[in-house]
Amino acid sequence: MNENKPNNEPAVNEEGLAESNAAKRLRLTGEGMGEEQDFSDIPRDFKSRLANFWYHHKVKVIVTAFFAFAIGVCIAQFASHTDPDVRILYGGPGYITPMDNERFCSAVREIMTEDYNGDGEKKIRLTDVVFFTQNQLDAAKAAAEERGEDFDVDPMQNQSNYEKFDYEVFSDNAIICILSEEQYKRIASAEGFIPLAEIFGEEEIKGAIDQYGVRFRETNFYEYYESTHIFPEDAVLALRRISTISALTGKAKAEKLHAYHTEIFKKMADFEFPEGYKPKG
Repeated sequence: MNENKPNNEPAVNEEGLAESNAAKRLRLTGEGMGEEQDFSDIPRDFKSRLANFWYHHKVKVIVTAFFAFAIGVCIAQFASHTDPDVRILYGGPGYITPMDNERFCSAVREIMTEDYNGDGEKKIRLTDVVFFTQNQLDAAKAAAEERGEDFDVDPMQNQSNYEKFDYEVFSDNAIICILSEEQYKRIASAEGFIPLAEIFGEEEIKGAIDQYGVRFRETNFYEYYESTHIFPEDAVLALRRISTISALTGKAKAEKLHAYHTEIFKKMADFEFPEGYKPKG
């Protein structure tokens, strides 16, 4: 056995308590005993203590305050968020400015009879998805060449918006649709719209182009509200069927929401001019 192996365990004093070397030296020599301790540098008043705390912990305070503010803003936005009363989808190659979007929503607001979700406001959400089909892209390039101009579309962005359009159409985000004819035909061929006969019965609807859609610019609603003149000339107004997702997640709620949108759709497709208005045609 190696007797010279250092012992790292603290020594034990007369009372059987473990004692460090420093404590032993202090006990035996009295080093540091009786010396007056200087506490003059410790702040005593509140202002000084606050300044001292800020000096040592300001980074922690700033970071904590930032996250507290960010979380508070998120909570406030979440608490104040409500779903729109009316959901409208536009899909096509024409761009819609935020101002045009709001002006169009104001026109729709005028034909709403009630606040559907009961939050005290009549809210409309017009979701606009701008993208080109191949036919639209070829036509736009040809028209640009005739004018002696260049025309180019980011293919990746166009594809991304194409996929976004599919998502919007087949989710419950789109109920009333105003689509360029190319986009409309794609959904109509899949029987994604409700036939006009199921909505209006045997009544003939002005501007109807087939069993599902109405040429939007031929409606009285379009004529009366100039703010609705923001879509391509070939835009078609149609009503989506209840989405499969909605039917699975909450059928009764989805049917109630769809019935409300059906009434709004009827007012847009078969708009009656106010008394005294003289149609331009």
